[in-house]
Amino acid sequence: MKRLLIAVSILLIFQGLNYYGKACTTFCINDSTNLIFGRNLDFEVGFGHVIINKRDIKKTAMIQPPEKSIKWISKYGSITFNQGGREFPHGGINEKGLVIEQMWLDETKYPEIDERYGLSVFQWIQYQLDNSETVSEVIKSDTLIRISSLSSPPLHFLICDKDGNKATIEYITGKMVVHKDSTLPISVLANDTYKKSLEYLETKADFGGEDTTSYTSQSLDRFVNAASMIQKYDSENIIDYSFEILQSVRGKGNQWSIVYDIKNMIVYYKTKDNLRRRSIKVSDVDFSCFTTSLYADIESDMINERVEFKEYSYQKNRALIDSVCNNVTFLQSMPEELREYSARYPETTNCNK
Repeated sequence: MKRLLIAVSILLIFQGLNYYGKACTTFCINDSTNLIFGRNLDFEVGFGHVIINKRDIKKTAMIQPPEKSIKWISKYGSITFNQGGREFPHGGINEKGLVIEQMWLDETKYPEIDERYGLSVFQWIQYQLDNSETVSEVIKSDTLIRISSLSSPPLHFLICDKDGNKATIEYITGKMVVHKDSTLPISVLANDTYKKSLEYLETKADFGGEDTTSYTSQSLDRFVNAASMIQKYDSENIIDYSFEILQSVRGKGNQWSIVYDIKNMIVYYKTKDNLRRRSIKVSDVDFSCFTTSLYADIESDMINERVEFKEYSYQKNRALIDSVCNNVTFLQSMPEELREYSARYPETTNCNK
């Protein structure tokens, strides 16, 4: 009973981390030479770590009975942005160029327990970055794993791979719903279902409708605003333009703006408290599992043109969790044992070499 209480409470921590994130927006924009993925995180606090996740790491899912716990060895290294501690990212990019990011969706209903392995929603993101190279592989994994119905918060996802394949993934009435190829005419996602967002888009004058009213900060209008700016893109610097899109659709409490240059494998980001644009070249990262595990405080500046990564430790992981819990009103009473359980989880993973 105690273990179950801990697991459920940790899931509630993660739910809290995104409760104020209902104004997040993601998009993809590309031309003949560029493939860009943009993402805003809107939340009550901006604490976070940029984590280097190694390949060849043995892991066991943090999930409790009656779910079955899957074990795997990470095939690919990744760079992720985390608030709930290491191994539970909001999103990121792996060394094969797969990008996954999540947003809140009230209509989400995850699958009920069945013969497949269950994962908490944030560990599902890490599992995909560990194991998938393409959008197709992420979709096909639904035959083996699913996001657990015990998990929260309710999220949906925009994903893109290095070949330019894109998809939205949603869980409606307990089943995976995918939009891709011809059913994904605009690669944007906010906080309504893709179907509803596309129907709203088609009412607007710029997209065949008659509605000429101006955009608001609500989810459907942010979807249209981002889609309109993508449509209007000409020959501007595409990284600068992507940050302009994020600026135009930011919500209240915007904390992070992230731009993934997938073709060139560079991650750019800036934060509310550090507006300097920082960058990480994926080619500069050593993903070997026997090397030191690294993280960077998301507010850290660049030194000698590089983000300052430091050696990962349990203490730093715990400090991040405490910073979030201590500064988010409804998390301040989170018990010591629950924070400790989450902070120690990465110690259950180890190098397979």
